[in-house]
Amino acid sequence: MPRPSLSRNASQRRGKSLAKKTVGAAKSATKTASNLVDKAKSTVQKATSDVDNLALEFTSPSEVEGQLPQFNSEQYKVSDPLKPSEAIPQVTQAEFVSASRIYDGGMRALQLTGKAFDLANQRFQVEGKKAKAFGAGVQAATAFEKVKGDLSDYQIQLQTNQQKSTELGTAKLRTTTAQSIAEETAKEMNEKLAQAQASAELAALQTQEKQTKLAEFKLLLTPQVTKQ
Repeated sequence: MPRPSLSRNASQRRGKSLAKKTVGAAKSATKTASNLVDKAKSTVQKATSDVDNLALEFTSPSEVEGQLPQFNSEQYKVSDPLKPSEAIPQVTQAEFVSASRIYDGGMRALQLTGKAFDLANQRFQVEGKKAKAFGAGVQAATAFEKVKGDLSDYQIQLQTNQQKSTELGTAKLRTTTAQSIAEETAKEMNEKLAQAQASAELAALQTQEKQTKLAEFKLLLTPQVTKQ
């Protein structure tokens, strides 16, 4: 039976390792997602609980009567103003002074408590104004940063335009220089052409002169025929 090749065994090992890593990553992702869901549920429950705990406790309208002092007006009914009934509820001077002192102290305590709530009310109003002022400051800072950004964009565009203007001036200068060089070159070529034409005419004249002299010299050498 042939033995499996080393490359095949290595491929199988890599495949198993990759499969294990894939499964592990999937389990980790599932666990992370589960933890996030649990955390979200806990946050929602805590927020709901906090809202419930923030509810102010106050007597409901149906319980208002039970919170009032006991009072029976029938006990203070007077039939004969000159002969009041001894059944009318009564207190001694000392009891009156003692109870009045307690009631006065209670009212002073409630007044101070009310002032504390007034102070808390003013404090929260100032805190709200502080928050609004802070928000206005943040908005102003945001607007300021936007303007700074616009200014930076303007400066960048200005520099870009100046660079393009410089490049344009350089290009115009190159064009003007090239045109001047071309004109001067054309003048030089025209001058050289004129010089060549003049040299050619001079050479032609010299040639003609030499030809004339040659013809005259030939005439001198030719014997003249005597007429009979």
